[in-house]
Formats: sequence, C-alpha cells, structure tokens
Amino acid sequence: MSFNQTQELQADNSKHPVLIWASGLDQSHDFFNQAWLDFTGSEVHQNINAGWLQFIHPDDLPLFQLTYERAQTAQQSFQIEFRLKKHDGTFRWMQCNAAPRPDLTGNFSGHIATNMDIHDQLVEKSEQITYEENYELFLNCITEGIWDWIDVNSDEQWWSPRFYELLGYRDQEIGASFSTFKRLLHPDDLQATLQVLDQTLENEIPFDTEFRLRIKGGEYHWFRSTAKIIRNSNGNAVRMTGSNSNIHRQVLAEEALKETRRLAEQAQLEKETFLALMSQEVRTPLSAILGFSEILSESSDDLETQTAAETIYTNGQSLLDTINDFLDLSKLEEGLLDIEILDCCPVKVIENVRGYMVKKAEMNDLQFNVEYETEIPEIIKSDPIRLKQILTTVIGTAIKLTKKGGVKLGVKTSRIENGTHQLTFTVTNTGTELSIEQFSDLFTPYRLTDELMTHPVSGLGLGLAVSKHLTEMLGGRIQVTDQDASSTTVEITIAVGDISKLKMEKVSASKRLEEIKTYKASHDFLKQDCHILLVEDGIYNQRLINFLLTKAGAEITIVENGQQAIDELQKSREIGDPIGDPYDLILMDIQMPVLDGYSTTRQIRALGYTKPIIALTIHAMDSDRQKCFDAGCDEYMSKPLERKKLISIINSFLKKPQNQNLVAK
Repeated sequence: MSFNQTQELQADNSKHPVLIWASGLDQSHDFFNQAWLDFTGSEVHQNINAGWLQFIHPDDLPLFQLTYERAQTAQQSFQIEFRLKKHDGTFRWMQCNAAPRPDLTGNFSGHIATNMDIHDQLVEKSEQITYEENYELFLNCITEGIWDWIDVNSDEQWWSPRFYELLGYRDQEIGASFSTFKRLLHPDDLQATLQVLDQTLENEIPFDTEFRLRIKGGEYHWFRSTAKIIRNSNGNAVRMTGSNSNIHRQVLAEEALKETRRLAEQAQLEKETFLALMSQEVRTPLSAILGFSEILSESSDDLETQTAAETIYTNGQSLLDTINDFLDLSKLEEGLLDIEILDCCPVKVIENVRGYMVKKAEMNDLQFNVEYETEIPEIIKSDPIRLKQILTTVIGTAIKLTKKGGVKLGVKTSRIENGTHQLTFTVTNTGTELSIEQFSDLFTPYRLTDELMTHPVSGLGLGLAVSKHLTEMLGGRIQVTDQDASSTTVEITIAVGDISKLKMEKVSASKRLEEIKTYKASHDFLKQDCHILLVEDGIYNQRLINFLLTKAGAEITIVENGQQAIDELQKSREIGDPIGDPYDLILMDIQMPVLDGYSTTRQIRALGYTKPIIALTIHAMDSDRQKCFDAGCDEYMSKPLERKKLISIINSFLKKPQNQNLVAK
C-alpha cells in the first residue's frame, strides 16, 4: 500500500485513522503523526528512538524487532501484524506496512510505515489465523534459520524448520538443544564460540559470530549467527533468540581471494628476489670489467689495445643499461618509478651525453653531433639523471638503427601556450630501414612487430618504453615527428617552467671545450690529501678502487669485512686518539661475509665515529638507498662505480665540515 493510498484511507475512515511513524538509518524514530499520539495517548518525546516500542504487546515485540531489523539491513519493505496498546490500556491488532524512505538523493535513509487497525476484522473472522500460524508462515518465508533459547538456564531450545534444512535434516529429525549445538560445532571453533556466548550473556554486548557446524553427512559449513538477549528486572539474561545464516560460499570465496593474493605476493617477492639476484650476479663482475677496461684504454698507447678496451667498455655499458632498464621497467609496472626535480645545468647534461655518444658512434663508423639551435637557460628545474637516461637511450637506439651517415641532436628552447617554456630535443638519424609506424612501436613495451623481431639490431624497445614514461613524468613527450627517404626524426620535450627571468647562454664550440676540460679536471683528482678506509671483500673491486683513488691522490687502507673494519678503527683508541682518527672517510661495501655493511655502519656509529661513510652496493633500488641512510651512511653509490662520480662524491665530503651522521637513524 502506498503512502498516498494510506492518506486517502485516513480521510475516508475517521473511526480508525492511519497511524504513521518514520525511522532513520540507525533505527532512530523521528516522526509520529497525531493519529499515533492520540491512539497511544502519548507525547512525541515518549516515542522518540526506542521509546515507541513500549506500546507493542510484549509477546509480539521479539518478532516485530527481528522483522524490522532484517528489513533495515536489506533496505527493503516489510509487512507484519502486531498488537498495539491503546490509551485506555487495551490492545488492538494493527497491520504495519513499511516502505523504504529515500533521502533527497534517492538513497535509502530508513522506513516510513502506515499502521491500520484490523482488530475488528480479525475478531469477526470465523477462522481466525492464530499468532502461532502467522509466526510459522513467517519462518517458512525467510532464508535464515531461527532459533529460540526460551530459558538460557535450560538445555532445551527451539529450532525453526529452516534451521534444520540448513543443517541438511528434516524438521525435528535431531533434538533441538544447546548440547546438540555444541556437538555440531567444529572442534576448532568450540572454545571461541562459547567464549563469545558467555560474554554476551554476562555483559550485554551484541551476539554476532561465525563458526562451522557439521551438517548431515559429516561436512562442515560456515554459519553466521546473530541474536538478541531478553533480561529480567535484575539485568540477568533469561531468554536468547537469534538466527543462523549459511555463509559457506562467501567464506570459501574469501579464502580463494586470500590464496590468490598470497600467490600474487609470493610472485612479486620471487620477482624482486630474481631482480636483486640478477643485479648482484651481473653488476659485481661488470664493476671490474668496466673499471679496468676504462683504465686500460686510457693507459695504453697501442691502438689495437685501446680499440679492444673500448669495445669491452661499450658492450659492458650496454649490458649495464639493459639491467637498469629491467629494474626501471619493474618499478614502472608497480607505479614506483620516481623522479627528483632539482636545479641543474642542461648544458652539462647534454655535454656529458655527447661525450659518451661520440665514442659509441665512432665504434659504428658513424658521426654524432650536437647543435644548439637557440640560447639555452643556464639552470632549469628537472631531474638531470633521468634526462641523461632519456637522451642516452634515444640517441643510442638511433645509432644502433643507423647503417651509415650519422646522428644529430638538436636542442632549442621554446615558449608554450600557458606562458611556460620547454626544452625540445630532436634526434635525427640517417639510413634507417624502419617505417615511422615501426619506429613508434619501439616506445611501447612488448609490442615488437614481426619485422622488428627479425631485425638484425637487438635490444630494442625496453629502454625506450621506460624513456617514454620518464619523459611524460618530466612534463613532456616523445614522438616520431618526421621521416623521409634518408632520415627519421624523434622529438623529445621536457617542461622547464617559466624561464623568462633566467640568464640564457649561447653555447659555442670554445665554451663547450672549456666546460669539458673544467669538468674533466674537477673529476680526475681529489681536492685534498686524504686517507680512506676501503671495506670491500671482492678482490677485483679492491684492486680497481685502490687503483682509481690512489691515482687521484688518496692513501688507501683495505680490509675485507666489517669486523676487520671495526678492529682497524679501534686501533687509534689504543694510543689515546679518537676512534678511526687516521681516516678521513670510509667506503663501505654492503654485501660482505662475517659482518655486512649495514651492521658494521651501525656499530661504527655507536662507537663514536663521526666522519663520512659512503655505502657501495650492487643493489640499485630506492629502498636500498634508504636502508643505507637508516644504518648511518652519508651517501650511497651503486656498482659498477663511475670513476668521476666516485671522486666527485668524495670531494663533496672532504670540503664539508665533518659533522656527518653520528648514529644510525
């Protein structure tokens, strides 16, 4: 019956007006019409919230509350008959029709109910439907199994036919009792369920728990049970009525989801372990290969030796780039690939890339040139490491795809619509055999066409996909913009903000030569004499680092593990000097036997060593960097070590006041 229909009935039948109440989401009652107040002889404040339930006949109240709460949970309408107390103390039968009450947005916000006096009709019926028959009809229509513990001090209970059906039994096939219930409980759930039951009976807390019951045939199914407690005037529980719902499928689905999640987490852990192992097993020998090939190339006057050393270095660097691309792609897939925006000099980044790419081009009998088409800002806000990675990857790919001629990098500054600026890099190569569509596909991971799969140049696609993502993170994009019979042009843009007030510079050949010489000189030697403690277990890395730093002007002492490092530092205390007094700086390998770098650094800091500690590790993930800092290190370098970067970092600490990490963070 609709609300409008009840209003019409109220107008037509003044003898038995329609009684109306409304409830909210939390089952609070906030509206009662005048007909309700007149019928019950009450004021509004006597009915608010649960006050109105006092007018329902005590025998009808449990069924009404159960019906009402289930309708509230399901957000559905309901109909029920009950006896309502009149102002003269008599009870009259009412038919309650409750419908969902929408809010302004149309969402469920409670119920609005009409209550019709049907007492006379029921009395006049010769075949009156008894309360028990109506209750049984209700029980047969719901999906839950109802149970009633009429006297909680007795073992006897009452179970509805549906309760028996959920257990796989016919009605009354087994005895309905508390003892039977305990016997059907899964042994692993017995203690916890009884504990919840005792707490509910003693402390007036809701009974809502899950357990397994043995159904007919011996299998256990999961059930959820909720109940209400009736207490006497002393507050003691005397009766408990509730329902059981079968949640077996839901629990199985949740367990399957947990297993799927566990397998996914295990797969992720295995992936991370594999990447860490691959990084360690490849980076360790690469560190020695790249370092000594560079030394060999610079120290030999024999052309064939130099060519062989440069070949070893170039291919080793290519392998290192591939490893880094794998790690970056893994971060990209997990949404963990980050950038760090800093003030940086774009010319230094470009010239650094140029020096490396010239050698790579010469190895392929090609030319590589950089052309500054406009003035370039002295300083921009960007990530210099990621910018170098993007340019190196794109230019390196262009060199791989070029059979003859050369590759050119064009650089220019341009203003865009919103008043900000961008740097535009154009990489143009000659002699490529790929179509513009094939070239574009290189920037999409795992989309290698049949032609590319059979292309004689290997190693395409992985680093470019990472570069595309990095470029977008820097506020720009990569696209293939032009192609003709003799060349292909890839355009790279990055955002640099508003540079209208910044100093611009026109880069000339002489200025570039001066920058390169200054850069090279500042990275070849240490700025002051220093004594460095090298903690490294790898014999080849010992030789390499010792050679590089001794040549740069340092005195090196080598120990093979963390315990030896602690012993060496404590020698100064034996003559009354502070711990580690002879050493200006420690280079600390992280992966070592006996005592690893993390534990060694913590112990050294705890002993009072305050000078710089630089971590050396084969791991290259951001989390590894943070672990080094947390242990008490001041800086972090991943292997293979770059000579210029290593010397630059050492120089940066040598010129600082020595008030570094005092204890592990």
